[in-house]
Amino acid sequence: MIFHQLMGRRWKQRRYSKYTCHGTSSFSSRLIKLVSLLFLLVLIDAAGMMFFEEQSFGDALWMGLTTITTVGYGDISPSTTGGRLVTIICLYVFGIAILAHIFTEFIEHRLWVNAEKKHGRWRWKMKDHILILNIPTVDPDNYLLKLVKQIRATPTLSEFPVEVLTDQYSEKFPEEISELGVVFFSGNAENSDNLRAVNVLDASYIIVISSDHSDQKSDSLTFDVLDRIHEIGSKAIILAEAINDDNRKRLRKAGANIVIRPIRAYPEFLVRSLVAPGTEEVLEDFFTHKNAHMYRFDISFKDRCWQDLICQFVTSGAGIPMAYVIDGEVRCNPEPTAICSGDSIITLVNDAQTVTEQRVKECLNQ
Repeated sequence: MIFHQLMGRRWKQRRYSKYTCHGTSSFSSRLIKLVSLLFLLVLIDAAGMMFFEEQSFGDALWMGLTTITTVGYGDISPSTTGGRLVTIICLYVFGIAILAHIFTEFIEHRLWVNAEKKHGRWRWKMKDHILILNIPTVDPDNYLLKLVKQIRATPTLSEFPVEVLTDQYSEKFPEEISELGVVFFSGNAENSDNLRAVNVLDASYIIVISSDHSDQKSDSLTFDVLDRIHEIGSKAIILAEAINDDNRKRLRKAGANIVIRPIRAYPEFLVRSLVAPGTEEVLEDFFTHKNAHMYRFDISFKDRCWQDLICQFVTSGAGIPMAYVIDGEVRCNPEPTAICSGDSIITLVNDAQTVTEQRVKECLNQ
């Protein structure tokens, strides 16, 4: 009874320590030791066959390998008592058992690796990757899918591996996102060990997303994440979301290269800002009535070269034409040499400019 308890305790220790070893990359060394031991037994058996059976090394090795793999062609077999005894001990008793153990270890390791990846516990050891920290709490799957699709559609980012650090996928990562070449690690970004686990030091781009875009406390969490990234020493281009515009400067001082407002309906805005830093301020300015804003003038024109229209508007102080409308269809930023006709024109106007319909008519009719 005591022996049984001791063996049971030893088996549990071995079971859990085995997976710990796998997690610390010692599985390969364990496998090499087992394969080396198996090969040593085959060599000992071959030496026995050469001594007792007077076989050549090639024949002895052939017999050992066919026996250990249970193929057993039977073309060569031991006939002496010594030869049979060596084969039984080296191959039947130990060899086949070790080979079976090697296969068991390998299968268990593969199953364990798959489970670790599925539940977000696997350390991927990525380099030069795009790292997404946190995802929105509202409709996270749809937002993340659109964000990754936009990354994949952007030539300068399409080939970068993508990893997500979030605690919202403890069970299973969405397959449709995984098929886009995205992996994840389960945990929160406000933990330095988790940041190291996703190799924040080696990332090329880091995107810090506000989990709750309606709660200004999210900016405090973002600041904490940026501070931890700074401590680790990452040189990545960092984009962070800010709920409160007053926190933008603080987030930049904390290490963010780009700070944008959370716009959940258009993750394309985030990607554009990442590819061309500075465009986020231009685009955000369109959403306010400060500095620059769009005006639409319902004045028809016909057969005008677009670049000539732009020059005429700019020199006349009527803003910068951005698009025109024809038959209800808005056509944005046409080719410079395109000949355009429209029912309306949309122009970008600065606060300092006063643009009247009369001035626009003059520009369109010249």
